[in-house]
Amino acid sequence: MTRFFIRAGGLIFFLFISIILTAQPAGKKTFDIRDYGAMGDGLTDDAPAIQKAIDDCAANGGGRVVLDKGTFMSSGIHFKSNVELHLTVSAQLIGSLEVDKYSRDEKFAFKHIIRSLIYAADCENIAITGAGKIDGRGDLIKVANDNDRPDLIVLHGCKDVRIQDVFITNSKMFAVFILQCQRVRIDGVELENLKNANNDGFDIDGSRDVFISNTNIHSIDDCIAFKASSRTEPCSNIVITNCILSSRCAAIRVGPDALADIENITVTNCIIRNTGLNGIKIQESMGAKARNMTFSNIVMENVKGPISVRLSGWAAGPYTDSWVSFNDSNWQKGNLENILFDNIRATVPLELEMKPEFAVSPPGWLNITKLNVGISITGTSKTRPKGISFSNIDITFHGGGTAEQAARRNVPDLERDYPEMYMFGELPAYGLYMHHVSGVVLDNVTFRLAHEDLRPAIVCDDVDDLELAGFKAAGSKNAESLIRLENSSNIFIRGSRPLNAIGTFLRVEGARSKDIRLSENKLNLARKQVETTAGAGISAVISDK
Repeated sequence: MTRFFIRAGGLIFFLFISIILTAQPAGKKTFDIRDYGAMGDGLTDDAPAIQKAIDDCAANGGGRVVLDKGTFMSSGIHFKSNVELHLTVSAQLIGSLEVDKYSRDEKFAFKHIIRSLIYAADCENIAITGAGKIDGRGDLIKVANDNDRPDLIVLHGCKDVRIQDVFITNSKMFAVFILQCQRVRIDGVELENLKNANNDGFDIDGSRDVFISNTNIHSIDDCIAFKASSRTEPCSNIVITNCILSSRCAAIRVGPDALADIENITVTNCIIRNTGLNGIKIQESMGAKARNMTFSNIVMENVKGPISVRLSGWAAGPYTDSWVSFNDSNWQKGNLENILFDNIRATVPLELEMKPEFAVSPPGWLNITKLNVGISITGTSKTRPKGISFSNIDITFHGGGTAEQAARRNVPDLERDYPEMYMFGELPAYGLYMHHVSGVVLDNVTFRLAHEDLRPAIVCDDVDDLELAGFKAAGSKNAESLIRLENSSNIFIRGSRPLNAIGTFLRVEGARSKDIRLSENKLNLARKQVETTAGAGISAVISDK
């Protein structure tokens, strides 16, 4: 009998705890959209019922609007303050195919992205939660031109936003556009946007105090993009952590739509895989500042280009007549500085392993995927990225570069071209190419090769204030050098070594090359330690004996 009461008491206690954990917070009102006439049959437009539930919820002090047990087809709906839209695991919200019935943001004309299924303007304390699905049906929506493509969710000028646990998929354009918002938390979200061109995941534009965590993003275009499309609305204080990212384009992108500053960004503890352009790309092209960013504890697998950094202009590129509505008249005042890449492991294929779930390829995609690229940091004769550090980096590149590619000099600035990793074509370095750059540090960086490459591991053209400490790289006996410096100065290479037998360790070129020092390097595997040529004097290099 005693055992019976003990077991019964334990069961009652368990049930009590379960009720507590699943119960609504005290005072939170619930508004079931079926009480407002929603059918949930996937055919009827349930937008009027959903909107009425949202309106009543807001009018009664706020609470939770619930979608449960059904497929609710909807045209555009408008959020109100203090409302949580909750989709249970048995519910999905699908977009109407009639785009003219979607919500419109008349205040924001940049790129003409003004339509969305879910729209919130100047709201406070709002949330989208639950284990249900939001499906934009972007593969089925037909539009007259690209300017009419709707996003799935647009949040404009909102504060205290939460998006949690939902499955977001299949937008015609961007999935979630967070525009000029404050205090946004995104956690536990599954996002899949794979049916159309420009299928971004999260676009963070002119927003601040944003957290994205424990989220899986699989997109055609950028997984997470940071922008500042208004000169009065900077983008700052962003934390991305514990995410898995995959994209045909970039996993993490900063700019180039950056009329105002983008700063104070931390990305950590993430996996980037099956990504067709860059794992991380930073581009400032509008004359503002991109600065104070840390990217750490990241694994990149099957990523075409690990990192690309670019400071230049952009004269709106090929899109001038269709959907871009800004200019880069201040581009020469741009600043890109104080960027740290730490504890990153990556494998770089020659050609990306194509995945069948990617239904759309960007224009010229096959040509891009055949480029043999590494890391690039480039400015122009008028703009110089500076203060960039790499530490504890280990990257395996595919290799296969030719002597002809290695012999390439005078890579053009292309100062007003659309900034991308492929803009220069094949670069003369297999690992890291730098042009018009100041203040770079490589500390405990290792470049490996899966196949022989006849290009140097590092090529620097017009670079000053460079330090290589503990740099290790694979090379070739048939390559001209492991490191090439062209018209570069104030260089310190210490504690570094080739990983295998090579020809020349360091080749220095150009009359402006000077103040280059080598110290405590292990160079017994190099047939020749230093070569000066093409106008560089012997005195340009000092080696410790």
